[in-house]
Amino acid sequence: MDSNLPFGGKVVVFGGDFRQTLPVIERATKHVLIESSFPNSILWSTLHKLKLTQNIRAMLDLVFSQFLLRIGEGREPVDANGEIALSPDIVIPYYYKDQSLNRLVESVFPDLQLYSKDPYRMINRCILDPKNSSVDELNELLINKFPGNVQIYISSDRTVEQRHQGDYEDFLNSQNPKGLPPHKLLLKENCPIMLLRNLNPNEGLCNGTKLICRELSLNIISTEIVFGIHAGKTVFIPKIPLQTSDNERNGIPFIRTQFPVRLCFALTINKAQGQTLDYVGLYLREPVFSHGQLYVALSRARTAADLKVLLIPGTFDEKKIDCRTRNIVFNKIFHLTQQ
Repeated sequence: MDSNLPFGGKVVVFGGDFRQTLPVIERATKHVLIESSFPNSILWSTLHKLKLTQNIRAMLDLVFSQFLLRIGEGREPVDANGEIALSPDIVIPYYYKDQSLNRLVESVFPDLQLYSKDPYRMINRCILDPKNSSVDELNELLINKFPGNVQIYISSDRTVEQRHQGDYEDFLNSQNPKGLPPHKLLLKENCPIMLLRNLNPNEGLCNGTKLICRELSLNIISTEIVFGIHAGKTVFIPKIPLQTSDNERNGIPFIRTQFPVRLCFALTINKAQGQTLDYVGLYLREPVFSHGQLYVALSRARTAADLKVLLIPGTFDEKKIDCRTRNIVFNKIFHLTQQ
């Protein structure tokens, strides 16, 4: 472009919310996370900053909107343990784990029989959790409650180094690495699923696309896209080989041949970032563990009436959430953005 300006003088628009989750870097320190954020880029000082000040998603509930802003900016008062208090209206009382968990499920999905006949009624309802292990627990619970006959798909797992196959086959079946579908995938007709790979972006099949299972056969599943310009389109999902990333903690690279989908009754908080949901359940078996997770989870709902939170006592006081991790990192990022 014969120009020394950034991007050759072209206009480039960046969008983001520094209240939300920071870059995900495995085993990174606080210093590394802060240095990897956009305000530390050499481009930051050259940009013209525009600030959005109104929460359009929660504009019908001003009190809730202001509460979310205080959470995101670390201004909500905390106690001596660094925990904030939640309104009793959004907290599900804890008695026994199974009983309280069923109350959370019934709050988010009050009529699974109706949803099985009209799945579009539930596609904007979801339970959020910080960790994949709890998400898997919730999805298994809900697929068992969901009406219909279950279809079980077992993956084929093999080591990258063929000489190790006999030694590790059973071990590989027990692994559930992030980004890969489970070894044992349970599906029912009309249940909601999410795609885990970019299969055909031009046809709407991208990582994160929500689908509804319509027909389940042995080697292929017929699904329907529910969002975007391709909503209503029928697409077929085959089994494909998926390899673990090089930095997986299990230390044994392997290839899993399975349908590249997961159930999405429940999602991790990070995966739900950017979505607007009709009803949100937040299951905190343990405190949120990174900057912005609590803000992202609570702000998926439009009003406080569309939100329920279940806290497990023992990890923190009932009706309180640990926000120390978020506040420590946010304060540094927030000051950078003001410069």
